[in-house]
Amino acid sequence: MYIPNLQTVLASGLALSPFTIKPPQATSEISSGSVLDFAVEKCLDADQNVRCSKPFLVEKTGCYNIEWSTDGTFSHTTAEVKDAASGEMVFYRDTNGEWKPKKGELVYLDFKPKIALQGNKTVDYKVTTCNDDE
Repeated sequence: MYIPNLQTVLASGLALSPFTIKPPQATSEISSGSVLDFAVEKCLDADQNVRCSKPFLVEKTGCYNIEWSTDGTFSHTTAEVKDAASGEMVFYRDTNGEWKPKKGELVYLDFKPKIALQGNKTVDYKVTTCNDDE
């Protein structure tokens, strides 16, 4: 007669349970690059300088981490997420952090300078998906 040991019983019970251990998911880069800030409020100014990110698609159920830095000793910019079709702002951030869209849509980023006479700076940005374990 076979009598299972404790390890066999626990392994069987765990295999049959609805509990699963999910490994943490790595983040995926959605968009990144360098643009000039939005001191001139056009995505492409008269001198052909790019001042907005390329459009990217977000999902309603998604979570996105937005990070940026501005060159210059004394500068501060805020990130604006805008609907690519209408140009309407759908989200605003003062600091790096997460964004959970209310709907799936095509969006782009621009970066507004917030210190007087400190516009026309280069902004390096990166948008990634959030970690599942956060």
